[in-house]
Amino acid sequence: MNFEHTCTVPVSRATLWDFLMDVPKMATCVPGVSDVAAADADQYTGRMRIKFGPIRLTLNGELWIEERDQPNWRATGKAEANDRRIGGGVHINAELKLIELDSTQTELAIQTEARIMGKLGEFGQAVIRKKADNIVAEFALNIAARFAE
Repeated sequence: MNFEHTCTVPVSRATLWDFLMDVPKMATCVPGVSDVAAADADQYTGRMRIKFGPIRLTLNGELWIEERDQPNWRATGKAEANDRRIGGGVHINAELKLIELDSTQTELAIQTEARIMGKLGEFGQAVIRKKADNIVAEFALNIAARFAE
């Protein structure tokens, strides 16, 4: 399953880059994410609570930053997480790019390839896509609010 999301963030590209590359700080803006900690320089552990209708999931997993290409304002990473209660998981490969719109606005473009396994896959693509869209939209609003402070 592939996703593409873009959003405009009202900060400079350099400021947004620094914020996104500080994974524990950035994770505070992702809805449902908690307990993010560095395992080493480019590996992190954490938890995400997510709700699909009446079903609540707790995904425990790891995130790896594979490439930080600041000259091209591009980064890649992967994540793996599982919910033990219902027996399912996700494997994600993602790429983000920052496009400067002007000195105070940056477009954040995220391309994600997700494999959804086990019972999580039974939710269907439309439901999962809508949830992903909502998470990215709220993430962008949270970043904007953080920098507005």
